[in-house]
Amino acid sequence: MSKGQIIRKLRKEYDMTLDDLAELLNTTRQTIHKYENDIITNIPSDKIEILANTFHVSPAYIMGWESDALQELDVKIKFDDYFPLHYCTNLSAGSLEELLDNDPDAIVYVPIKFQLRKNRLHAFKVNGTSMDNVIPDGSIVIAEKVDNALDLKDGTIVVAWVDNGATVKRLYAKESSVTLMPDSSDKSHRPIDVNLETSPIQIIGRVIWHMNPDDIAKMY
Repeated sequence: MSKGQIIRKLRKEYDMTLDDLAELLNTTRQTIHKYENDIITNIPSDKIEILANTFHVSPAYIMGWESDALQELDVKIKFDDYFPLHYCTNLSAGSLEELLDNDPDAIVYVPIKFQLRKNRLHAFKVNGTSMDNVIPDGSIVIAEKVDNALDLKDGTIVVAWVDNGATVKRLYAKESSVTLMPDSSDKSHRPIDVNLETSPIQIIGRVIWHMNPDDIAKMY
């Protein structure tokens, strides 16, 4: 494999986006794209070193000087480690700033593969059954900040701020309106339709992981 193919392979194995890697290397998304497509082949040695340390491989492997077979013998990538993410459990209705900036009083342990995205993550406790087909009541959800909600695929599970409160729902977005759809065994939960021209809404993030109450009990 070429140097660019190796970088792309490792990035995907670690569930990282182009933006994640750009942030890690203090460069741009476009530059990472050029690295991975071998448009830029002269990657600075300090960035090769960072890549090697991040992916737990040797710089020689990043450079394509070691075979895949040898690499598999030398390195075992493990995703079963966790890092702590703090969050606040005692939140009342108020401003979005209060929701995100309150002093944390709890910790959830998130899979280490999300470590490099930590500064874009928020943790929330789900109260209620409006998403219990996929996320049980009492679960902790981890949401990653999104730049543009309209870029998300229909049906993406998000944490949204609407009517001075946070909610977890499936998102269906149009240019001038948004529908927040429950996914529940209780059919009394109804969709929330928001006209973007008249009602404020903010997508805090897309849900990338959750821990259900049974798992929480085991861990704590």
